[in-house]
Amino acid sequence: CRLWNVANGTELRIFWEATDVIECVVFSPGGHCFATSGFDNINRIRHGSSGSCLKEIWGDSVAEEYTFGTESLAYSPDGTVIECGCYRNNGTVSTDKIGIHDVSTGECLRSINVAGESLEIIHLAFRPPLPRDSIPSS
Repeated sequence: CRLWNVANGTELRIFWEATDVIECVVFSPGGHCFATSGFDNINRIRHGSSGSCLKEIWGDSVAEEYTFGTESLAYSPDGTVIECGCYRNNGTVSTDKIGIHDVSTGECLRSINVAGESLEIIHLAFRPPLPRDSIPSS
């Protein structure tokens, strides 16, 4: 995994911890850290400036025998939690879950079953909070 300066095209840093291809990189809302996901089944939270690995989150933290999807990460608007798509393939049917992890501890706070067979979670997103005045009163 490499980090580039988009303004001038220079390479800023190479990250060597991943043991396989990195497929997804997402930056936290404040840009102070970023997360990577790849074929080694480990999502890594990294410091935005130094690139040092702050936390490793493994696929089986969501549910036993599950592995992370490689294209599905999203930070919450406040940057405190991260969503990770994961799956379990028993050879014929793939079942998917979304794991919601605390960024500082790596703990899985919640897992959500995804309905349907053989769905691949490719993109995840959090809805930003709505302004209070746009919420209908009851």
